[in-house]
Amino acid sequence: MEATQIELELLQGNTIDSSVSLYQLWKSWYHLQIKPLKKSDGTINHHLHRGKLISEYFNDKPVIEIKASDYQEFINNYAKRVGKDTVRRLNAEVRKVVRFAKRDKLSITDFTDGVIITGKSSRKIKEQKAITSTKDYHKLLAALKSNIEKQFNSIDYLLYVQLKTGLRFGEVLGLTWDCIHYDTKEIYTYRRYDPRRQEWRPPKTDTSVRHIPIDLETLELLKKLKQLQIREQRDSNIKNLNDFVFYNLFEGVPSNHSVNKHLRELLNHLQITPYDLSSTGIRHTYASIMLAYDIDIWVIATNMGHKDITQITKTYGHLIKEKAEKENNRIRELLAS
Repeated sequence: MEATQIELELLQGNTIDSSVSLYQLWKSWYHLQIKPLKKSDGTINHHLHRGKLISEYFNDKPVIEIKASDYQEFINNYAKRVGKDTVRRLNAEVRKVVRFAKRDKLSITDFTDGVIITGKSSRKIKEQKAITSTKDYHKLLAALKSNIEKQFNSIDYLLYVQLKTGLRFGEVLGLTWDCIHYDTKEIYTYRRYDPRRQEWRPPKTDTSVRHIPIDLETLELLKKLKQLQIREQRDSNIKNLNDFVFYNLFEGVPSNHSVNKHLRELLNHLQITPYDLSSTGIRHTYASIMLAYDIDIWVIATNMGHKDITQITKTYGHLIKEKAEKENNRIRELLAS
């Protein structure tokens, strides 16, 4: 009831009582600014976990009594057991809650200002998140194409297209046939599909709405897929009502589990590492291969739906460093001549 009262006061434009706790503020922020966005179950669970951390550490302590040192200790304690990125996400959420409170004229000091973010080093080696060998990349594409020629399995088509576009899993599931632009040789993505909830999701960011260049060979394979779909639906009398590109009679839109299982079986058979690559890893593979082929980093970022090159340089720094050294050697050669 207490949190509900705070929400009512906020909706009425009233200022928040000075005795409110940080967790109560978080609850109000969550109910007013996160729940209406209808985010995925996974994202919601992350928010709820962070809310629980805030509640357990600060209890009912009034937010106006929280000092920068108190907050730094909270961050430091959390950093002892999780990675730096996870700590950074928690801090970002608390900062949003503080700004939310200040907009409602609660007189508090921004105790998050100047906080030092620490945390454990990532246990995952970045090179293991993707296929970085161009030889293995083309080997996997060839195997998928061979599967496609032998039998109809929408997952083979899905993985093939993802390898050629770097689409997020939700984006590739959300493709409908009107997204395939044969005349301009592009694939258009503007929304995502959540197979668990069986509902459409908005694009992850504004820059996620984009046209991605695609080759003629892939477009021909998609033509074949559409013909097979039409024939399958005619014979079974089952309709693909949303006109999904990747759809089968038994499962409908493929699940993340079935796609990852199929991918890993194929990788093990082909002896391509990492054997536990996921659909997300296919997206990383696309970026890695484009970098290996010297595609401009800004073009890669745009095609992947990033607003700038920050995420690319952060995730694929090891590859960019290799490319930079290669270019530096070219400069040395030019200067020597």
